[in-house]
Amino acid sequence: MANKSIKLTKVRQNNLKNVTAEFPFKKISVVTGLSGSGKSSLVFDTLYAEGQRRYVESLSTYTRQFLEKMPKPDLDSIENIPPAIALEQKNHVVNSRSTVGTQTEIVDYLRVLFAKIGHTYCIDCGTEVKKLDAMTILDWAADWLPGRKALICAPVITHVPTEEKPKKKTKSKAKAAKPTVSKKGKAPAGATVVSLFQILREQGFTRVLWKTKKTSEVLDLEELSSPSFPKVPQSAITAGELFVVVDRLRLSAGSDSEPDKDTRGRLLDSIDQSIQIGGGKIAFFDLDAETLKMFDCRFACPNCGREHKIPEPHLFSFNSPLGACSRCSGFGHTLDIDESLVVPDPSKTLKNGTIDPFSKPSFSDWQDDLFRFAERHGISIGKRYRELTAGERKLLWDGDPLDKTFPGILACFEELKRWKYKLHIRVFIRRYQSQTLCTVCKGARLNTESLAVKIGGQKDGLKNGKNISEVLGMSVIEGLKWMKGLQLTAGERKIGEEVFSQVERRLFFLDEVGVGYLTMARLAKTLSGGEFQRINLATQLGNGLCGTLYVLDEPSIGLHAADTKRLIRVLERLRDQGNTVVVVEHDLEVMRAADWLVELGPGAGRRGGEMVAQGTSKDLIDTLGSVTGKYLSGAFSIQRERPWRMAPKRFLKLVGCRENNLQDIEVEFPLDRFVVVTGVSGSGKSTLVHKTLFNALSRLFYRTTDSVGTFDRLYGADQLGGVVLLDQSPIGKSSRSNPATYLKAWDEIRRLYANQVLSLRRGYTPQHFSFNVDGGRCPVCKGEGEITLDMHFMAEVKLPCEECDGKRFKKNVLDVAYRGKNVFQLLNTTIDDAFELFRDNPVLLRKLGILREVGLGYLHLGQSATTLSGGESQRLKIAASLDDKNAENLLYIFDEPTTGLHFEDIKKLMNVVHDLIDARNSVIMIEHHLDVIAQADWIIDLGPGGGVNGGGLIASGPPDTLANDERSITGVMIKAQNYRFPVREERR
Repeated sequence: MANKSIKLTKVRQNNLKNVTAEFPFKKISVVTGLSGSGKSSLVFDTLYAEGQRRYVESLSTYTRQFLEKMPKPDLDSIENIPPAIALEQKNHVVNSRSTVGTQTEIVDYLRVLFAKIGHTYCIDCGTEVKKLDAMTILDWAADWLPGRKALICAPVITHVPTEEKPKKKTKSKAKAAKPTVSKKGKAPAGATVVSLFQILREQGFTRVLWKTKKTSEVLDLEELSSPSFPKVPQSAITAGELFVVVDRLRLSAGSDSEPDKDTRGRLLDSIDQSIQIGGGKIAFFDLDAETLKMFDCRFACPNCGREHKIPEPHLFSFNSPLGACSRCSGFGHTLDIDESLVVPDPSKTLKNGTIDPFSKPSFSDWQDDLFRFAERHGISIGKRYRELTAGERKLLWDGDPLDKTFPGILACFEELKRWKYKLHIRVFIRRYQSQTLCTVCKGARLNTESLAVKIGGQKDGLKNGKNISEVLGMSVIEGLKWMKGLQLTAGERKIGEEVFSQVERRLFFLDEVGVGYLTMARLAKTLSGGEFQRINLATQLGNGLCGTLYVLDEPSIGLHAADTKRLIRVLERLRDQGNTVVVVEHDLEVMRAADWLVELGPGAGRRGGEMVAQGTSKDLIDTLGSVTGKYLSGAFSIQRERPWRMAPKRFLKLVGCRENNLQDIEVEFPLDRFVVVTGVSGSGKSTLVHKTLFNALSRLFYRTTDSVGTFDRLYGADQLGGVVLLDQSPIGKSSRSNPATYLKAWDEIRRLYANQVLSLRRGYTPQHFSFNVDGGRCPVCKGEGEITLDMHFMAEVKLPCEECDGKRFKKNVLDVAYRGKNVFQLLNTTIDDAFELFRDNPVLLRKLGILREVGLGYLHLGQSATTLSGGESQRLKIAASLDDKNAENLLYIFDEPTTGLHFEDIKKLMNVVHDLIDARNSVIMIEHHLDVIAQADWIIDLGPGGGVNGGGLIASGPPDTLANDERSITGVMIKAQNYRFPVREERR
């Protein structure tokens, strides 16, 4: 089997042209080539899809009934394919409960660990809570009883008598009512002292201990009716002064006073009975010394008596009602009314509508009430909101308890919530809410009972103990150190041995794949595609599977060049476990480390889909037609083609940035220049550029409500005309969204089809050629071209629509053709081909030309936005920005735009970036690709490490300055690549 390989013969999927490829077993294979050359078609649409199909074929009959309709990959044959697992770079998680810890199963293991060896500390006083059992009390009693005459008692449990009047009952109900029956040794609710004693006597008890603070007396229940029987007040029940005597014992003192076997058995029976009667409590009374010793067998604090929940795994789950915080329901945050949204413009006066919700016509009554309220309390409605004192604002928000005419702004929203069942009311309230940290759990997501359980502090009290929320709040690297530094007893270590092993393995693999800076509590939906893929990779390593085919999509995305070697070690470990690893990748270092390379090309779209070369890296270097081989050999490289710009004159300046791990840094961003922000993974790049700079500018220019990272001052924003974020988020959630609709090219195409002779004869309008509205689209699939089948517990299956045969439009609409293509055929035409088709249309020529410039000529016009990678979505946004003729003096923020790009495509992208700057715009780019970093006018390097070890400004300046700075890891790697930089005089 070691010499075998996976063989694919004559693959014709998508744009592949009878490609025959092979992937050796238990080796690392890398598939590379230009964007659109057919890499994903070969690896995911063929290799993985067939592996998945064969797996599903082995499932139940119910599942197999759909397989006939599921299209098989278009190829002649595929041999020796093992079970396949795909690790894509797309992050599909939208659930706010999913975290790094839950994705990797670390949370599940920690829940078991805290339930088994966690120590509970009292919520009120901090004393360690321990549960006593009958055997522990027996051992104590065996040492205490000799030489004493003692009673074993149980406190009488009863409810406080209520003063509520009994409900009136009809005669028939009154006759049917039965008296309350109490459990043995327990008094019914509202029982009097006499009735209590009568019940106890009926249950077989003959003595009761009455113990007050000053006196004690044993009462004989047989003499209950005697006049000499003491009169016990009703308060004795509620004060806990009465104890049922379960047993009387007297052991003689001496060296042989240890209770014999029979006595120990009697003692144990009496202790068990007392615990049951006393609801977990038991008392020993010394008749000679008249002292009482109480034991609480509940899981309660021995100091203050507060009862706690016994730890179990569900107690530590924020998805369970048992453990989740009651206020935030386990989310860690709540939706509360946000003052900045209710008062978006504090420069306005109350009279001019500074309270935004009250300025709406539907709520004018509240506006009038507010004015009258303000007048009565001496608040001028002509004063700007920001000039109001703290006391005046508090009055407006909370109201005055003595003035019922206006309840306050917050109370008005609470009143609105009575109609939350109406959709428009929910939408209205949500408009003025924002996420705030839960005031009860402070973001821990768990209730106080769960957070009271700690590990690691049993020797030093509460000083060093960590609850599960504190552990999950650690980064992966910190979690590893904490696990290794735990001081546990031999018994605890043995109990948690397997759990420790599983958690440490997963943490180690997370660190190995380069995400050691992430906290285990980090929301999965906030991860980038690359981070999400590497977390899944670490999970697979932890599972320890063998004989499996792993298919990965550019795992180096988001990794600094310094971390690439660690990724390679992870891939090698996966291979050494006995797996076959196939990677779609463009990174030269990963290619050199691979056992087998496959290059597709030579171009993109219809000019690609051919096998250029396959073999070792040496085989690719020796192949004349291999572009990748030339980059591997060093014959080709990416160099800056534009002249170097002179030193910048305008700057944006951020002072005091300290969000997340940023260490109160001061950063200058040159304007009218190409600026790259770099640093190792987790160093704070996204926090600085996205959360702080972009959100601050976005709030300033467009009054957005996204939370802004903490900083002190922002200087230079007045020099800009706006800000545009070009990240890797999808361009649309609808499958109908595509490149043509995103760039508004489809509007012009619909107009062309509506002007054809057949359309004019039949009365078709542009609406008939739209798949978003009724008219010409298929009425069954609503223009989707496919029907989604719910597979219950499995992933949904999409099948071609039988009505339109997947063509999205009605048959009569498809009769209309433009230059031999109907509207469906045009949607399946690549942008490169459409560019030739519409050469005489200046509108479409410009829009399609821009798409080709950013390297997207291989995409189909109608390719669904949901199928685009993060890099393709980002380049589509770049194209839309280039198409905006009014764009000038804007700040463009890019997030790793080289994602998914071959070196030849990166050259095209850099020309686009420089075109933006030459058009009097500014560009800030987060990037790890050394060839791109070396072309920047200005580099900002953060670090030195990730997580708590990052967040510092290591270096800032032109590339040649950074290359000579030994503190900068990026600078050292740039210097090692021997890039050519101009001398200062060459800068124009």
